[in-house]
Amino acid sequence: MITEDYVEAIGMPLKRGRTMTTADMDAGAPHVVVINERLANLAWPGEDPIGKRLSTWTREPEVPEWREVVGVVGDARSFGPDTPPRPELFLPYTQPPVMAWAAFQRSMALVVRTSGDPAAHASSLRSAVRSVDPSVPLFIVLTMEEALGADAAGPRFNTTLLSLLAAAGTLLAAVGIYGVIAYFVTQRTPEIGLRLALGATPWSVLLMVIRHGATLTAAGIVIGLVGALVATRVVRTLLFEVAATDPPTYVVGAVALLAIALLACAVPALRAVRVSPMQSLAEQ
Repeated sequence: MITEDYVEAIGMPLKRGRTMTTADMDAGAPHVVVINERLANLAWPGEDPIGKRLSTWTREPEVPEWREVVGVVGDARSFGPDTPPRPELFLPYTQPPVMAWAAFQRSMALVVRTSGDPAAHASSLRSAVRSVDPSVPLFIVLTMEEALGADAAGPRFNTTLLSLLAAAGTLLAAVGIYGVIAYFVTQRTPEIGLRLALGATPWSVLLMVIRHGATLTAAGIVIGLVGALVATRVVRTLLFEVAATDPPTYVVGAVALLAIALLACAVPALRAVRVSPMQSLAEQ
């Protein structure tokens, strides 16, 4: 239930026809309705909905309350950023359906578009409401950014928590890979020294150590991808406009983990290159 300036104030794009006018606010004016694209595509797929009629909130199904479609506006996520657009229709607040008025008359939302900082206009807004009717309470005065922030507080907390857990897991994985490769280098120090003494280049030794770490990392990534695919049912509710099986996400994640693992291999690999052939042979 809206006034004539609601669509412009809230910022919905007009796709077809027109929005509400002052003439539509007359209780005796012809009943009109503005719908969103979602409803237009469902009710009249492939057709121009302007001039069509619809009926809703009827007291008796056999007695329809026809309203003419005069405009189509763009879809909006009215139920939250993570909820797909739903079919919506907008009626003049002066022409409420009998069955719906009991639900709408308890409270109304006042939408104000400002040219500057919206928070600075809160006192002016309160004064304007009091000048119309001092008995009307004005509560929950929020900017659109604050309203969206409150709506996204839960998902943002979950995302932050999961990000911290993922960072901790990545750090533990990097430390584990470093420890395994360092142990590998220590155990094979005599062999590495012998290879260098027989003419092996430091580059070939470096590649041998990194190859060993990359093999372990690749095996872990494969196991992790399989586990991630199995856990898609759990994470699907935490995702926004990203499929649980989004290929680019898996590719980027795998490449990032591989790069971190190779960096973890760098220190023991360089240590292996610096092995003194004479010292390693003497220890052997």
